[in-house]
Amino acid sequence: YAYTLRVDEKSDVYSFGVVLLELVTGRRPVGGEFSEGVDIVQWTKCSTNCRREEVTRIIDPRLTVVPKDEAMHLFFVAMLCVQENSVERPTMREVVQMLSEFPRRSPEFHPSSSSSSHQLQPPQKKSPDEKIRQDLLV
Repeated sequence: YAYTLRVDEKSDVYSFGVVLLELVTGRRPVGGEFSEGVDIVQWTKCSTNCRREEVTRIIDPRLTVVPKDEAMHLFFVAMLCVQENSVERPTMREVVQMLSEFPRRSPEFHPSSSSSSHQLQPPQKKSPDEKIRQDLLV
């Protein structure tokens, strides 16, 4: 919203991703913890480069009762939600599905074939409608 001044589902997804990052890292979204002009999304991307071994270093140490793999799962879902290009963000329905499917499937971070940057990819899955139909039949 802050960049486009438009509110839509994808801006809600971004905001939800920020909340997930706050929960996983124990940090506020903006403020004195970061350099001026840096927010939690930018800090997270720079601090981890979305590498699993780096992510474990920024997980809030107060989350001792949460298994690391669950915290990692939340982190990678959050990173899907805060992608710069809103078209690449999942829908809220897909976010709910990814969160509810843990630990069976986890979003993965894959190098983008088109550039040297990395790109998060949601897990290969059935469409949300297929999943709902399957759940209703069970």
